[in-house]
Amino acid sequence: MPGKLEPKKEKAAQLIAAGVSQVSAANHPDISVTKQTMNRWCHEEAFQARIEELRTDEGKAAQEILEGGQQKAAKVIVDTVVGTIDPDSKAAKLRFDAAKYVLDWSKVKKLPDQKPGRGTRHRTLSTSEMEEMLEPLPGDDE
Repeated sequence: MPGKLEPKKEKAAQLIAAGVSQVSAANHPDISVTKQTMNRWCHEEAFQARIEELRTDEGKAAQEILEGGQQKAAKVIVDTVVGTIDPDSKAAKLRFDAAKYVLDWSKVKKLPDQKPGRGTRHRTLSTSEMEEMLEPLPGDDE
């Protein structure tokens, strides 16, 4: 865990982690530093580490929210399919699309990492096989 930052730097790190530009963070009333000072802070290792830590925390929180919404998302899909929800309404379409996104997101996140050495096996080609592959096809003009 990075060392504790002074209050102005901490606030700046929070703003930048949330997506605020360096210039806007520098001009924030709680910070009020020059663009050059903000740029210097952004090159400091401890400041960068704190921003990354904040972004990771926010990412985990978002992940927990999305994971918690999987059952509700599935219910929206089922209700639309069985006709409980009017599929022609604009709000229903938006809910359906959002539910589909949540379910697609969760599916992608749960795929296991591919282990090295698994999948297609490759063999080394012989010299004659490589030469044959490099030969021009009949009818090709050189």
